[in-house]
Amino acid sequence: MNGAIDVTVVIPCLDVTGVVERQLHALDEQVTSARFEIVLADNGSSDDLRGFVARLGMPSVRVVDASATPGINHARNRGVESATPGSSLVIFCDADDHVHPGWLEAHWQAYLRGARLLGGALHRVLPDGSELGWQNCLQNTLRFLPWPTGANCAVATEVFAACGGFDESYRGGGDETDFFWRAQLAGYELVAVADARIDYVMRPDARGVYRQNVAYGKSHVKLFAAYRDRGMPRSADPAILRRLAVDVLKLLGRGFRRDDAYRVSKDVGFAVGRLLGSLEHRTVYL
Repeated sequence: MNGAIDVTVVIPCLDVTGVVERQLHALDEQVTSARFEIVLADNGSSDDLRGFVARLGMPSVRVVDASATPGINHARNRGVESATPGSSLVIFCDADDHVHPGWLEAHWQAYLRGARLLGGALHRVLPDGSELGWQNCLQNTLRFLPWPTGANCAVATEVFAACGGFDESYRGGGDETDFFWRAQLAGYELVAVADARIDYVMRPDARGVYRQNVAYGKSHVKLFAAYRDRGMPRSADPAILRRLAVDVLKLLGRGFRRDDAYRVSKDVGFAVGRLLGSLEHRTVYL
């Protein structure tokens, strides 16, 4: 896209040609007062993402090489580095999700009102469209500072530069949390943008949910090791422990049902991840 740009939408990508087209059309159809571009940061795909995008014929979309280091944060950093000079706001979303109408304008208007760190709302769905519920608030389950989901967040470009970008040592969890914590500790306020909504596609199978939450649990310990001196509390998560206890009692009483798989896989994954992370970082955060 030629000319001045107000907003750069960055999408980290790895073998996404089977899912990204729907997201790109949703972005292309955004009605907004902002001049925007879309940067796909390719983290080493093997599915010819560049050729796929060229065939779509969308002039607002660029593909940049982000394959030097594996990991979503390297792709995000490379995407921001590739933004058109003068772009004021960077918004992050994921290839397999779906932004709602008004998503970009909601982030842009919040920026114009003074917000410099932003997080949007999640409509959690399964790949078949089944609804799991809404998350309209920022996450704060670690009882330290809130953070947005990396699939729907934004940051002013000058704040991104001032805070040093994303820490590329975080992979599979904690990646966006670390950045937004550092930015808040540097004095920037994080603002929830309830009208910036996306369909956030969850993993459909119990094995995938388990593996994902093991990574999340491990990342919580990594975060604790980095932020305990800044006030992050050392505390067990009683909600997980209570849910696991209830799950065990239910399963003993009536046996395992298919609808138990998602919840149990998530909670067990968190618990296992925190145990493994505690061993790795030589601390206790369960």
